[in-house]
Amino acid sequence: MDSGPVADFLADHPGEEIENMDSMDTSNADMLTRAHTCLNNPIYSVHLTPWKLYFDGSKTNLASGAGIVLEDPLGIRHYYSFQLDFQCTNNKAEYEALIIGLEILVELGIQSVEILGDSMLVLKQIAGEYKCLSPSLAVYLVAARNLLVEFMEATWEHIPMEENLAANEMA
Repeated sequence: MDSGPVADFLADHPGEEIENMDSMDTSNADMLTRAHTCLNNPIYSVHLTPWKLYFDGSKTNLASGAGIVLEDPLGIRHYYSFQLDFQCTNNKAEYEALIIGLEILVELGIQSVEILGDSMLVLKQIAGEYKCLSPSLAVYLVAARNLLVEFMEATWEHIPMEENLAANEMA
C-alpha cells in the first residue's frame, strides 16, 4: 500500500539524526512527535466506491441465459448477455450470471463490488444464511466464494425483480 507523498519524501530525503532534542525549538519537536505518531499509528482508511454488479439468470425450454449489468462508480452501465450452451436449472443460470460478472470485474482489476440480484437463494447461500444441499449447486457456490476473496470489499443485496429489469432483459 502506498504510504503517501509526505512519507515517501521523508524516506527519500532522510535528515540528520537529532542527538539532543533540547537544542530543537519546541514547535519543531512537537511537529516531529505528531508526524511520528501519525506514521506509526495509521488511523485513516480509503473507502473505495464500488462497482455495482446486477445479475440474473434465465431458463426456458429452448435455452438458458445469463444477464449482467456492470455499473461503474460514475454511473455508466455496461450490459452483457450470454447464452448458456448446456442444460441447467434456473438457479444454475443465476449462479452462472453472478460468476461471469465477478470474473469480468476481477479481470478488470476492480477491488470493490456491490452485488445486486433478485435471486434470494443465491444471495443467501453466498452469505451463508442458507445451506447449499444440492451437490450440483455447491460447485457454483464454491466458485462464487473463491471469486469474492479477490475483492477488498464485497457486499450483496437482494433487490426486487422490478429493480433488476436490465439484467433480466439481458438474460
